[in-house]
Amino acid sequence: MSIASTLYSIGNALDPMTAYWSAALSTGKRVSERTLLPTLARGGKGLRSLDWALDLVSTGDVRRITELSLHCPDGRTAVLEIAEPGTAFQFKTKSLTMFAKDGLCIEYQVIGRVVDKATGRCEAFAWDYRPKPGEPNLVAFKTSIYNFGSWRDTMTPIGALGLEVQGFKL
Repeated sequence: MSIASTLYSIGNALDPMTAYWSAALSTGKRVSERTLLPTLARGGKGLRSLDWALDLVSTGDVRRITELSLHCPDGRTAVLEIAEPGTAFQFKTKSLTMFAKDGLCIEYQVIGRVVDKATGRCEAFAWDYRPKPGEPNLVAFKTSIYNFGSWRDTMTPIGALGLEVQGFKL
């Protein structure tokens, strides 16, 4: 872990222009992708951001989520109650661009919950960084985890979500 990657993690945790997720667990603990964790990588000490797959799925905490929130840069917060364990999910998509400092630009941040395990039907909120003119950044929509659609016509549908990566137990 280098000083640069630690500073990058701290910068991301403090960036007011970036949407992020947080989750309330049945243990009473609240976690967020802005939570910084100590890490040892390649023999060096540092900090990294809490990661959905590394820190929630691998520990089983993903099944303890009772509430999932999307905190938006404009100050709004979208909240989903998670009644059934193992049905919460989140993801973001980045694209390559010549204009971003590191070449990557976040397209959108999504949180959701599965409401019908048999069909994969789900409800989701997305913070869209590039909405069409006149359309909102924060969008609520319904789709399926097996064929995740798009909420605007200029976006390519996402397709099937990785069940193991999200930690689904359907």
